[in-house]
Amino acid sequence: MIEANLITIFSIIIIAGVISQLIAARFSIPSVVFLLIFGILLGPHGIGILNPLSFGNALNDIVGISVAIIIFEGAFHIRIQKLLKISIETAKLLTIGAGISLIGTAALVHYLLNVNWMVSFLVGSLLIATGPTVIMPILKVVHVRERVATILETEGIVNDVTAAILAIVFFEAILLNTTNIFDLIPIFLLKFGVGLLVGILTALALINFLRLSFIPPSSAPQLTRLLVLMLALASYAISNSITPESGIVAAAAAGIMLGNSSISYEREVSEFKGDITLLVLSFIFIILAALLDLRILLSLGISGVLVVILIIVLVRSLSVYASTTGNRFTLSEKIFMMAVAPRGIIPASISMLFAIHLQSLGLFREANVVVGTVFLVIFTTVSLEAGLSRYIA
Repeated sequence: MIEANLITIFSIIIIAGVISQLIAARFSIPSVVFLLIFGILLGPHGIGILNPLSFGNALNDIVGISVAIIIFEGAFHIRIQKLLKISIETAKLLTIGAGISLIGTAALVHYLLNVNWMVSFLVGSLLIATGPTVIMPILKVVHVRERVATILETEGIVNDVTAAILAIVFFEAILLNTTNIFDLIPIFLLKFGVGLLVGILTALALINFLRLSFIPPSSAPQLTRLLVLMLALASYAISNSITPESGIVAAAAAGIMLGNSSISYEREVSEFKGDITLLVLSFIFIILAALLDLRILLSLGISGVLVVILIIVLVRSLSVYASTTGNRFTLSEKIFMMAVAPRGIIPASISMLFAIHLQSLGLFREANVVVGTVFLVIFTTVSLEAGLSRYIA
């Protein structure tokens, strides 16, 4: 009975995901909008034909693996040579801008939603990420100058990884019940160090294996694609088995390493990974939206709405303004970058992943604030900023 139920759930999610992609392509709107709508409508708080709790304890692992694949995909497209040549404004947005976003968001959550600083910084770190999965569709239908597209694309790809790593650090601080910033340094070094080492070693192993030409030429493209997928999963699993929550760093490191190694059949691998990521993205967004209890969003009240408005209007504006001083960008371009910063899969999936952990520890209020704030920002930015991006432009 359970097996039949899971098969039904998988089928419903895949069908809803494909329909969402078709509608999104037809109307040139990011698919995230429709994935979230389908998840809520089909879930327990909608018509009730999709219950993610049927996955039981495996749901946590499914979300974790999915995040690893998405992070790996984003990291694969990071080119170190390009990063070394990015403009000073892009570098500022990735550093100073991200810092303003982190601190500004954390301060708003702390003072307006009345939670401790570490939970506030966890929310702040998650909302650094804009994400290529929501930025790229916008830039396909909204024609902006190349310098604007480049800075937004780079921010989306790099800050996905940045947000994931920072979120791990602050989540560990919550588990250790510490507010001392110096206690976070060894946590960061351990998680980051283990993940980086595992990611590099697993990527090197695959790169050398591919160069030894053990694969028959007739099957090389297909097997290379499968080996790359195996690398994403293996790096995540091995690193997590050494130290929990370090797998995301490993997946990111492996993706960057492999993406900069000039492997054979790179175009085929990239297309395959894109398809896998699209499927995983659809699955995760629908599952997470189905899991979301709208009462959590309502429980944040007016304070929650105010936090979202200030994050979108004030924090983002300060972040872009501080990063784009000078004459390189026009006022109109700056306003566009301030107004278009939709959040996507990384904050959604990681917030739900950590919320499940927090609930198991009895921290229900903290879990609700993390999930509620993140999803309110996602709903608002995706529906308004992504949906109205043409008119904003």
